[in-house]
Amino acid sequence: MEVLLYLSCGLSAGLLGGYLGLGGGIVMVPFLTVLAGVDFKAAVPVSATAIVVNSLSSSNEYVKKGMADMELVILLSVFMVMGNITGSNLSQVVPADFSRILFTVLLIYTAFSFLKGRKPTEKLSFEDHRTRYFMVCTVIAFITGVLAGLLGVGGGVILVPTLYLIVGLPLTTARGTSALMIGFSAAASATVYFLNNQVNLQIVAPVIAGIVVGGKIGGRFGTVAKPLVVKVLFFIVMLYLAFRLSSESIMRLF
Repeated sequence: MEVLLYLSCGLSAGLLGGYLGLGGGIVMVPFLTVLAGVDFKAAVPVSATAIVVNSLSSSNEYVKKGMADMELVILLSVFMVMGNITGSNLSQVVPADFSRILFTVLLIYTAFSFLKGRKPTEKLSFEDHRTRYFMVCTVIAFITGVLAGLLGVGGGVILVPTLYLIVGLPLTTARGTSALMIGFSAAASATVYFLNNQVNLQIVAPVIAGIVVGGKIGGRFGTVAKPLVVKVLFFIVMLYLAFRLSSESIMRLF
């Protein structure tokens, strides 16, 4: 029964992560902790490890169709990897409640900003602002990496809106670029967790098996998805994640 739950977790995370350009951790961590009864501290390393596989599986579809900006992947991944290593090492000393509430604030802000999107006139004339906002993006990539390392999520909920709203990439390209970046950064987190002997192999094996299948299917559907559908789904997912991350912490405060 537990193995089936882990397989279902991986399949669900792969489908949603591949479709939206996310790592899938937003599904895995709540799924493992709430439905499978896995401790939060144990779920985070499992999620980080499985995200690597999901990224490779889903981003392959975007890369084959030229929907990933390789220049940004290389440049921003360096800063995100540094953030992931930092966050993974801090995960044992930073209170989980603090991390959850901080990430919740960022998610709510990003959710509404992403849903609003660009003005209609801006959609007609595409402008690439990577040079102008490069430093801003590197800082965001590093902070995203730190938070991803702490919470076991890929960071796509922040990366995709950043690439779309700030850099100016088309939405599909932003999702493909995010999906590939997440793989490099999550590999850094997974390495740290493995070295610290924090990865439960009995859980991670079936999760990865499910995520390989789900990521492939989700990535294929994501390359042909309508932007409006993606925006609405992204908004719902981010608000759901914000609720899951903060509800228990807020209840403990009161």
